Amino acid sequence: MAIRGARGGPSGRSPGRVRVGSVSSTSEIPQVVRGADLVVTGDHDISGEVAGWLTALRPPVHVRHVSRADSLDVLAAAVHQTTSPESSTAVENPEVILAAVELLDTTSLGWMRSMVANTRLPLIVVVSAHSAQRSALREQAREIGAIDCLLRDELSSPLLEASIAHARSHNLQVSRLVELRERFALAIRGARDGMWEWDLRRGRVYYSQRWRELLNLRNADVAPTLDSWLARVHPQDVERLRADLDANLEGRIAVHENEHRIRDGNNEWRWVLTRGVVDRSRDGRPLRMAGSLTDISPYRQREQALREQARHDSLTRLPDRRVFLERCARAIELSRAHDDYMFVVLLIAVDRLAQLRDSYGVAAADQVFAIMAKRLRACLRPEDHMFRFSTGKLAILIEDVEDPGFGTSVANRIHAAAAEPFEVEGATNFTTVSIGMTSSAHGYSRVEEVVADVSAATDSARDRGRNRYEIYDTSMRIESRTLLALEMAIRHAIDSEQFRLHYQPLVQIDQNTLLGFEALLRWDHPERGRISPAEFIPIAEDTGLIIPLGRWVIRDAIRTLHSWHEEFGVDHLVVSVNLSAKQVADPMLLETIDSALAETGLPPQCLKLELTESVMMDRVDEVTTLLQQIRARGVALWIDDFGTGYSSLGYLHRFPVDGLKIDRAFVSELDGTPESETMVRTILSLAANLGLSVIAEGIETEEQAAQLEKLGCLCCQGWLFGKAQEPEQIRAGLA
Repeated sequence: MAIRGARGGPSGRSPGRVRVGSVSSTSEIPQVVRGADLVVTGDHDISGEVAGWLTALRPPVHVRHVSRADSLDVLAAAVHQTTSPESSTAVENPEVILAAVELLDTTSLGWMRSMVANTRLPLIVVVSAHSAQRSALREQAREIGAIDCLLRDELSSPLLEASIAHARSHNLQVSRLVELRERFALAIRGARDGMWEWDLRRGRVYYSQRWRELLNLRNADVAPTLDSWLARVHPQDVERLRADLDANLEGRIAVHENEHRIRDGNNEWRWVLTRGVVDRSRDGRPLRMAGSLTDISPYRQREQALREQARHDSLTRLPDRRVFLERCARAIELSRAHDDYMFVVLLIAVDRLAQLRDSYGVAAADQVFAIMAKRLRACLRPEDHMFRFSTGKLAILIEDVEDPGFGTSVANRIHAAAAEPFEVEGATNFTTVSIGMTSSAHGYSRVEEVVADVSAATDSARDRGRNRYEIYDTSMRIESRTLLALEMAIRHAIDSEQFRLHYQPLVQIDQNTLLGFEALLRWDHPERGRISPAEFIPIAEDTGLIIPLGRWVIRDAIRTLHSWHEEFGVDHLVVSVNLSAKQVADPMLLETIDSALAETGLPPQCLKLELTESVMMDRVDEVTTLLQQIRARGVALWIDDFGTGYSSLGYLHRFPVDGLKIDRAFVSELDGTPESETMVRTILSLAANLGLSVIAEGIETEEQAAQLEKLGCLCCQGWLFGKAQEPEQIRAGLA
């Protein structure tokens, strides 16, 4: 079997020949690895995948891959040295076991428990599971003696290195404990640990002088009782310590080993490690328990420093979201406990990062975000806290303020700082920030409520034009929940086919002839009734649901028009379909058009696709290429709502379009006077010069139709000629 890397190996592809320790193989699991210190076993595929990850680590490590069926025998022989080193199944000096399984069931747990009990080696579990199961799986793994539980989908080289380093550290501690037992007498004379002995028959505890010195109790009167120890243990640790001592006395565990906090003579908390063994009578009754106390505060402090470092964002050097949630939870507790304590939370979204990323690359966008973080930090007081909340967002926690309105002055300083120009690859650029704010005045009890409300305020600031701040009010939460409910309803509506297409006529007014229809999306909700497209289309755009919805619209419009061609012989009729920005970026757009036309046999020239100016001006080169591909198929392209966007006339001639649709905003101004027709006349002249056709939309009066006909705009659409109707009504009109 060729050992594979995780999901094809860390490089993303399965290696043809893998080097495992000093053995290479292309078809069989390696049998012998000299000096192997990592043993991988478990279910065939996932354990092979883990082995692949390990072989890719640098500097290289020795890996021994053992089948699950052989694992207990091979490991027991290795630990107890009952197999010759020259044996084909030998493992020398196993240090860490990695057990990789598809499912952490009762059978797997029992197997792993046996490995831990028989080898006393540190065990790392790797399992295929969803991240939501992480805590439960980790608890199960620890109950059988594993020191860590990793998820298959989250495997990475740094994670494996850290976990293995932790296992080796654990193994080292266990080895030292064994050595301590073997040379106990010598260790007592030379050790710097404090010693204690508990006489169970008399109920007295002896504490050595070194024990007292470690806890700064040299001159204190320490009573020879167990309570002299337990009374100083941290309230959160004392029950766990009692349970561990009881388990050792009852024989459920062989050795007492417990880390806990203890208050020293200076009233400071210190981390200590206590170890102990029980001396028993011939009939198994415990007579005495003796052990040591080690001050591990320096190790804990270094561990805490490493954890804090891991909880900081590498780009901005700021604490990450986890730290923000912890600090915010503490602030909520203080505000509930003290009426005079208030806090303010700001969530800042850096605008235009996506555009900067598309224009200059990810590294440049990260550089801009780091610049913004540094500028914002300078706007705060030394005691204020700032965090990397998420991609493109920073969070600020301001504690112990006298007025919730203090946040607005901070927001104003932030806006001023963010408005300063910055350089990206030699070019001067600008950006803005959108800020949401909330405070403890809302009476929060959970940190999730704070996050939801400040996020809603930030979203509101963006929706209202960006470069502004919004203070949370309860209507935002209601609006956010309403939008979420509407999104869920849209998903259900797509699955249950609640959407329908209605068709509005396109006519040629000088001959009073029907040219075709524009397909318009309608949603008849079973409970709310007709929902306006202005309400659900933006949500579909934001959530990406417009992609499957848009594909359905194209297919259904083509099928419907083809059925009318077949039934009524009106082969000259066309159908227009609107494309949004998300649809233009859909990689399956061309395939959708091709398959729908091929399925029905509808001539491509009977399909018109309409795009707004803003859609066409976003990524001009890519859009132009796409439009050329569409037009090459014979499908017509029109610019919708022309004159209301921001396109440059210099770009207009580059787009392979067939016509322009004059927006209803200009048509509604027509009142029969020459002044009212200025914009319409200008657009008609421009179209004529570019050789483009024109359709005017939104005609509602005979006066508007007559004025358009006089100007030479003969193709029209509007309520004057017919509202959008259901397919059945159109069929009745064509019959």
